[in-house]
Formats: sequence, C-alpha cells, structure tokens
Amino acid sequence: MDRARRRKFGQNFLDVPTAIAIAGDLPANEGEAVLEIGPGHGALTEHLLNRGVELTAVEIDEQCVDVLNGKFGDRKNFHITNIDFLKFDLQGFLDAHEKPWVTGNLPYNVSTAIIAGLMPRLHLTKGFMGMVQLEVAERICAAPCSSNYGSLSVLVSAFADTQILRKIGPEHFTPKPNVDSATMLLTPRANALQAPEGFFDFVRAAFTQKRKTLSNSFGKAYDKKKIQEAIEVLDYPATVRAEELSPEQFLEFYRVIVGEN
Repeated sequence: MDRARRRKFGQNFLDVPTAIAIAGDLPANEGEAVLEIGPGHGALTEHLLNRGVELTAVEIDEQCVDVLNGKFGDRKNFHITNIDFLKFDLQGFLDAHEKPWVTGNLPYNVSTAIIAGLMPRLHLTKGFMGMVQLEVAERICAAPCSSNYGSLSVLVSAFADTQILRKIGPEHFTPKPNVDSATMLLTPRANALQAPEGFFDFVRAAFTQKRKTLSNSFGKAYDKKKIQEAIEVLDYPATVRAEELSPEQFLEFYRVIVGEN
C-alpha cells in the first residue's frame, strides 16, 4: 500500500505476535457478535474469527476490503461493510445484535470521534477493547486531579469503567508511527450518568482554560457571576479547578447553573 494512502486513512499495520496478544485480550466467547472497526489487512480479524465469534468488520478502504474478502470471504462468521465508521449505522447494528463487543485498532486521526460517538450507546454493548494512541488512552482513563484529566476523561467515565491493558511501542507496526500506542478496555458503568443535552458542551467549556480556577476557566461561554454563585451553593473552594471535579460533581454543578433538579 502506498504511503499517501496509508496517511489518508491513518493506517499502520501490526506485527503478528502483538495482534495475537491483543485479540486474546478481547473477552468474547464463541458465537458472540463482535464489531471490528478499521480491520486493515486483518491482523486482529484472523485471530478473532478463529475463536468462533460472529464478526462484522467496518473498513473505509476498498483495497483493504478486497484483501479481507480474499482472506476471509469464505468464512460464514465473517461479514464486512465498506464505509467510514463515522458514517456507519451503529444504532442499526446494535438493534440487530444483542450486546456485541466492539473492537479495533482505531485510526489515530479519528479515534477520539469514534470513542465519543460510541459512549452514549455503550450500555447496548458488552464494551469496547481496542487500541488508540497512548496519549489518548491516558486522557480517556485519567482520574480527577491528574495531569491528563480533561473533558474527554469526563465524557468517557460518565458512561464507562476504564482500564489501560497494554502499552505498545512503534516497533510493533509497519510503518513505524512516531508515537506509542495502548490498548484499553471500556465497559458499561452500572450507574452511567443521565446527562442532559448540553452537559458535555458545558464540560468542554470548563476545560478550555484548565489551569485557571473554575470561576475563570469558562471565558465568555458562561456568565461568571453564575459560575461563582454555583461554586458557593455547592460549597466548593473558591480556588477549585475543572480538573478537580468528578463527572458526578460536574453534573451537579451543571444542574445548579442551568436550574435543573
């Protein structure tokens, strides 16, 4: 595959031992449905199919689709759709498959968008296990008061329990990327936040100037006086910063701001 094409689709291909290890981390049983995002040339696909799962692959690159059909087209438990995953009918798939697993080595240029889109529907799955850039995994799995904690951490932890499984160096890919990677496991929270519309926009606004105190971090996005009054109502320290609030505290804070119970 030519370099321009790899760059266009964010493709880096895993070596076999690493692919086997990652596939083995997916806790799917024989006969269960698995949705694989961006299978590329099938590094994970082959090992998942060998375990007897019912696998549906979503691949944007028609050349990769040809490769995958050549390798696995005769297997009854293999299905493939040639489409950008961000345009894939995820809800339709979830309606047709009870509690599937979702997996994939996500293209780094769209991994955050894919994860953010999956989160509100994570309860309809058994979870996501897959690979992203290490920096993104650390942001997703970060806890309050840590340096990596931000709006993406709040979004994901509102819906999921998170865990980094493996850190993977560039030497395990062809071509070698300039960053480290990591696999993570995101499973549905038993008590996922019932977040109203507008909540995550509010959280993103709170982190636009994360080094400042919460009363100043929103800039002009929200009325400063209202922010200060809410901090007092909730008995937070005047110096509290966005990175100190858990998702539950953010939701409590948002409801005071917008006047919801």
